Amino acid sequence: MSESVLAGTAIRLYQFDSGLRLLCDPIPGSKSFALTAIIHGGTRFETEVQSGWAHLLEHMVFKGAGTRNARELAEVIEHQGGTINASTGYEHTRFEVRGLNHLLPLALEVVTDLMFRPLMVPEELKREKLVVGQEISEAFDTPDDHVFDMLQRSSFAEQSLGRPILGTVKSLKPVDVKSLRDFAQSLYAPQNMVLCVSGGIDPDAAYQALVKVLDGVEPAGVTTTPERAQFTRQHSHLTRRIEQVNLALAFEGVSRFDDDLFATRLFCEILGGGMASRLFQSAREARGLAYTIDAWSTQYRDTGVVGVYAGCLPADLEPLCELIGVTLRELAESPLERELERAKAQFKTSLYLNDENPAMRAGAYASQLLTNGRLFGIDEQARELDLVTLDDLSRVGTTLSRQKGCASAILGPRLKTDPAPVIHQVFAA
Repeated sequence: MSESVLAGTAIRLYQFDSGLRLLCDPIPGSKSFALTAIIHGGTRFETEVQSGWAHLLEHMVFKGAGTRNARELAEVIEHQGGTINASTGYEHTRFEVRGLNHLLPLALEVVTDLMFRPLMVPEELKREKLVVGQEISEAFDTPDDHVFDMLQRSSFAEQSLGRPILGTVKSLKPVDVKSLRDFAQSLYAPQNMVLCVSGGIDPDAAYQALVKVLDGVEPAGVTTTPERAQFTRQHSHLTRRIEQVNLALAFEGVSRFDDDLFATRLFCEILGGGMASRLFQSAREARGLAYTIDAWSTQYRDTGVVGVYAGCLPADLEPLCELIGVTLRELAESPLERELERAKAQFKTSLYLNDENPAMRAGAYASQLLTNGRLFGIDEQARELDLVTLDDLSRVGTTLSRQKGCASAILGPRLKTDPAPVIHQVFAA
């Protein structure tokens, strides 16, 4: 084990022989803590046959782990006023606990049991497949959820990054306890994990509490590395008996490590990040073409996506696509200083507000250490934002607007004409 104090902070980093790292972020005067465990492992680490296994695994560990069954796991944290949750993403799996400070040793015990000592009871696996099947059906029945699964598939066709996080009923059917346990041993590798605790905690006490529950935890002998993603520009269209068309567009963006990361985020904020954004003002306020419209960016380790989502009437789909194209190109050509100032103010406010929230701090620090190998202070991030110029926005926007088309997904009522040619014509460079 090694210990270090991060320069200029009270944060302590402990690294265990297994490769697992513990970050302790004490907040003086706080009566509560937030624990986040982030694993570099998720949907991208699956083969096609394993689609949805990472999400199913995250469900299954709560069906029994360590010395506790499913009911006991549900009750033990909540009985002392705490909360526990988990989530699966494309590149990460998270476990999170919040509670008063005295709960921390128990929280560390439960989370390490979930990650390293799941029971994997066959009867529970059978039931949980049914539960996840219902979750898959619910997502399919929610148009503004399902359209994003369609867009992901259009953006990364025939790749793990393009498959739904939930998987399919067919892909989950062959999973048994042995195959899921083997999958867990490679996915939940301690050398690919960071635990961060923020709040009114004593770092040494947190370390000692974690030491007690890590007996037998060794580095995983076999781990998986995802293949490099390739952005594809396909079109998905699904007809559903609903009133509104759900439109989702995606352009190839930047990775988590790209120099234009902050410029891309600011560009998206100006394009469609709020009520003052160009798309909201032009599409909704000025022309009434959409009730909901926004833009966003998502970064992965080797690529990224810049997207636009809107809901509109079928008759408004074509003019809305044209307006999105015009707005994107105009912003690339002539961003305004006041727009950049607003976007920077929004991001800075979000940064500093999140820094006052132990759960947000724990999640951000764990993610930064796992992804970048170091922490980024709030003031450092604010300075990076301040360095973004109008020329940077133009460069990012020009790169987006000159791409050879975009990925797209449309879910809604039957249309009189195929929308794919319109989308291709509007967004083809």
